[in-house]
Amino acid sequence: MCIDKSWPSGGPDWAAVGVLLREGSVLLIKRVEREGDPWSGQVAFPGGRWKPGEDLMGTVVREVEEEVGVRPTALVGVLPPQSPSNAPWLKVVPFVFSQWVGEVRPNPREVREARWISKGEMSEGEWMGRRAYVAGDWVIWGLTYRILKRLIECGLL
Repeated sequence: MCIDKSWPSGGPDWAAVGVLLREGSVLLIKRVEREGDPWSGQVAFPGGRWKPGEDLMGTVVREVEEEVGVRPTALVGVLPPQSPSNAPWLKVVPFVFSQWVGEVRPNPREVREARWISKGEMSEGEWMGRRAYVAGDWVIWGLTYRILKRLIECGLL
């Protein structure tokens, strides 16, 4: 199954990312470099960890709003959870949205840059012995690469 309309409730070992689709492109961010952040400086989807008192939909809406200033409104569906290789205990659920309220404005405390990237702008190759996409000067690897691959396989991007 490619996409579902239900999602897990969340918990301490859960996170959610927002996949924002617009006219054949997807919004990706480059995280600020921060000591102690295992994903410092990497290309990613906006998102983050679950907090007590919210479900994963609440997590993704909060995190997307915090990181890029828009509030997702139209859910296309949810992809199956995946785990980053450096945190195999963490389950990350990608929420795919086609609409939101507001204009994308990266939060400089968390996001160095945000870009809309189309499938045609990405070339597939290797980076440090791992499969990756390259889009301009951005290298997209790891969990973000795997989510993008799934979006393409499912015909969403």
